[in-house]
Amino acid sequence: MSLRKDEAIVLSKRAYGESDRIIHLFTLAAGKVSAIAKGAGKSQKRFVNTLEPFNHIRVEYFDRHNRGMVRIDNADLVSGNDGIETGMKRICSASFFTELVDRMTREREPNTGLFMALQEFIALARSKDPEYPDILSCELKMLDVLGYHPNFDTCVFCGAGIHDDEKIYFSRERGGILCGTCARSLPHRRWSAGLMRAFLAVKRNEAGFGTRSLEREAQELMEGFLAYHIDLDLKSYKLLKLMVF
Repeated sequence: MSLRKDEAIVLSKRAYGESDRIIHLFTLAAGKVSAIAKGAGKSQKRFVNTLEPFNHIRVEYFDRHNRGMVRIDNADLVSGNDGIETGMKRICSASFFTELVDRMTREREPNTGLFMALQEFIALARSKDPEYPDILSCELKMLDVLGYHPNFDTCVFCGAGIHDDEKIYFSRERGGILCGTCARSLPHRRWSAGLMRAFLAVKRNEAGFGTRSLEREAQELMEGFLAYHIDLDLKSYKLLKLMVF
């Protein structure tokens, strides 16, 4: 058994017995790690609220052969979840991304880009109520590093370049836009002109959607894309959609 030191974001916490806690961490060096914190529910001094969801911490844990559950020995707060609890939009959106990371990753698979994207969004949610462009921007970053990013640049079938004003055909089955020629023979849905351009602008953190109707189209497109390619029933997204969107 070896002692390891790492940075981590707390994805979730649940009780285990009377005094222990099971903690899901997404660490910078090791990826997702399931951990047990002995006596965390009994002692108020040992961890001092460091193991709460959304916290960014420095953690020391005992690991046995790089597999199975680890045992947390010590944790120090880098930045807490202060501010997230002040509004449903903050809680729901942060919960959506911690659940997405938890469900989309395997144990012990490091992903620095995913860690940084999650850390950045949680920092944003501490400071303000995230709007849909904020949520979508992080969603696209995470899909990019996970290998699921939709293609808004070129035709996903023939590879042809498409002028921004002609990016109106999107195939969720193919995972991106189609040119007018390929759209004649492939399943797709036609969307409003300017939607794909707005997606690209949001990805670059340049602008929002301009109109509420365009924003709703973006939500619908992403829901269909995720349902087809990922097929995860995310409870936090249902609450986010019900309470926020």
